[in-house]
Amino acid sequence: MEMNRRIKSFWEGEAQVYSKGIKEELDSPQKEEWKRLILSYANAKGKLDILDSGCGPGFFPIILSEEGHSVTGIDITENMIACAKENAEEAGADAEFLTMDCQALDFPDNSFDLVISRNITWTLDDPSKAYREWLRVLKPGGRLLVFDACWYLHLFDDELGKLFYENEARLMEKYGRPTHSHNDRAEEEALSKLLFMSDKIRPAWDLEYMLSIGFRKVFSERDITDRVWDEYAKDAYKISPQFLVGGEK
Repeated sequence: MEMNRRIKSFWEGEAQVYSKGIKEELDSPQKEEWKRLILSYANAKGKLDILDSGCGPGFFPIILSEEGHSVTGIDITENMIACAKENAEEAGADAEFLTMDCQALDFPDNSFDLVISRNITWTLDDPSKAYREWLRVLKPGGRLLVFDACWYLHLFDDELGKLFYENEARLMEKYGRPTHSHNDRAEEEALSKLLFMSDKIRPAWDLEYMLSIGFRKVFSERDITDRVWDEYAKDAYKISPQFLVGGEK
């Protein structure tokens, strides 16, 4: 529980930084690419009941509610939810936002056609709990889509570590800033060394675990960066490409 509080405290302090990035993303060409990608994997037709688990400042709920779907965004941090509500209001989006821990969801079984999550599993104290909860709240035939990356594998792999710090130096010279723009870089790195997912080879770990808990079908795309990242992100994060891993209940 202490670790969960520490994680929550860190992300409370990052809400404004992330909200700024979300506002930029809402005005980018990547917005439509994300819509196409997510909805291409939906297993149900018509108006979908969608859960964005760990919604941050609200990007997915905003863009998917624009397509007429019923979207609920949850996040454990009150500041992220406050930013999400503000961003949704500015965008004229009709989405619901709730403060909630994705490792202990307050929804009945079989509630959603689609559960999505972006860059959340790596932050969790116990991601296995989140995967079990996502399976529980999916309707039969519903699908889970998890977008993430091996953001901190370089802390546990000497070759990746060398590439990471070479890349940091190059980015400082080229852009005047490193890859990550967290307010508390020291706490970010300290936490990352302790988090469960940081040393895992993914999405292989996710696929194996999802099958073990009862997902009927699993799938992955190991690199979706060309579809959903802008040119800076492709350049900055090329040693940790964004992947998609998913499953069907």
